[in-house]
Amino acid sequence: MKHSDWLKLMQFPPEWTAWDLIPPELIALQLSGYEPGHEDASEHDRHGAFQWWLMRHPGSEVLVQLARLSWVDPDQVMAHDVRNCIARQSGDDIEVGEALAIPYRRA
Repeated sequence: MKHSDWLKLMQFPPEWTAWDLIPPELIALQLSGYEPGHEDASEHDRHGAFQWWLMRHPGSEVLVQLARLSWVDPDQVMAHDVRNCIARQSGDDIEVGEALAIPYRRA
């Protein structure tokens, strides 16, 4: 299966690829663990992608992108948890705080 097909199957919003937030090492990790039927709980894989980034302690630009991605994720319960994780990492960064507080709307 191509990674682009997997992303659609797992309901990743298109911004993940548009913003280059699916690097080769994350692709390899996610595809290696895929088994048919995982799409029934695709929020686990999307949550894993968020956490993969957060474990790397990214800068504010990536944190803003992750916060925005959380607003367009199909599972808003999981996305709320992700926003809490981002908030704990962001400190007092104003831009990240705004991205967490104001729902992202696609242009």
